[in-house]
Amino acid sequence: QQVRLRRSSAAIVVAIMRVTVIAALAAVAAAATPGHNYVDGQCASNQAQGVDNFPDKCESGRQFTETVDADYSLLWQVSYHETYKIVTNDVATETAPAHVVLYQCGTTPPDASALPAYAAGARFMAVPATGVGTTSTTYLPLIEMVGERNSLKAYGSTFDYVTSPCLRRLFLAGEIEENVATAARYDELGVDALFATQWGGDAVNADSFVEMSDIREKMPNAVLKTAEYVEYVGLFFNREQEAAAAIKHIVDNWLCSKDVVAEIVEEREPAKVAWLSYYAWGAGNGPVADISGGWNVPSTGTWVEEIIEAAGGKMIIPDITPERTGPWGFSYLSDAQVLEAFAEADVVLFIGAWDATAEPFVSVQELPAVKNGRLFDNQGPRGSYDWFERRVVSPDGVLQDFALAFFPEEAALAGLEHRWLRDVATMAPGARVPDSELEAACPDVNA
Repeated sequence: QQVRLRRSSAAIVVAIMRVTVIAALAAVAAAATPGHNYVDGQCASNQAQGVDNFPDKCESGRQFTETVDADYSLLWQVSYHETYKIVTNDVATETAPAHVVLYQCGTTPPDASALPAYAAGARFMAVPATGVGTTSTTYLPLIEMVGERNSLKAYGSTFDYVTSPCLRRLFLAGEIEENVATAARYDELGVDALFATQWGGDAVNADSFVEMSDIREKMPNAVLKTAEYVEYVGLFFNREQEAAAAIKHIVDNWLCSKDVVAEIVEEREPAKVAWLSYYAWGAGNGPVADISGGWNVPSTGTWVEEIIEAAGGKMIIPDITPERTGPWGFSYLSDAQVLEAFAEADVVLFIGAWDATAEPFVSVQELPAVKNGRLFDNQGPRGSYDWFERRVVSPDGVLQDFALAFFPEEAALAGLEHRWLRDVATMAPGARVPDSELEAACPDVNA
């Protein structure tokens, strides 16, 4: 009887121990395996070594091969390796390494000898980044779109050019430093990732420099590929999930808007569009003393032609030899050439501020599109600075803006309003939100 009791007690003890061990192992696994990527400066525990630290992953554009183009591809990719990811820039210049190893903070960085052969010479950076900088307003929306505006610590120019109400509130509160000019200063400000192009000045010498190659993305679909850099920036914050949602919304809205326009142009001819801008180099500073500037020559195979066509237009590419030569040998059209080359334009889109009372605009006021009130510039409700800040990440919005200019009477476009384009005949130039109204425009900088 006693022997049987001892054996029963031992069996119970063993069973309890087994349950305890299983529970402990399950607890360790649960603690080590994150449900989502670590963000907001969160670091993994040492127990996370050997498990997937990046459950939210970036597809580097592959998610759009069925909806956009079977050959849709980007100039950058990312591969995942449990505790680190390797970001590859296919067109990196000599200013930065082509590969960056982003290792999860709290884990041991991989040994350089253990990396794939293609990643030799890679730069190592811990993620998620908690302090970032940039030299261009174009990259500010990318940081905001992934929910990391509070991570911005440094900007390489004046904040007079910035339109984002939330970022301006942070700047006025002393959270962001402007006019940062040296790599050393970026380091002093705690910048972990510095987003800039190869022309970023001394910024390219910072250990935190991340080369941006968005302006080198190729046609077709270049406008979507440049917006894809929200995913590229998101990698440095472990914000793959947020970035994927942002680019999906952009692409879905682009495709939907493009389909609506396609139905409009089935019943009419595409709008013939003159895309104009003017370079004023100043009288006496060019080869001819009495000529102060010239009209830029539009070219084919560009992002703007892509958006114009998607919006139901056809950009006029003049087959003409420019008469004017400006500084550095660049060629420009004369006023007379503009009148001749764009006489058949239905719509004029001008990048800059059109002043009908001043030259060179007075000299081309006989353009039929101008006389017919089909003239738009980029001084719309949000102001011209916002065109340069937000346009790249809003190709869908630009498409809608253009379509509204081309087909203002179309019922299918009812409810749309101009964001960046200004109807010169009926609208006053726009401007960024004044400082006194920033809080109303951005009630919560943490949202």
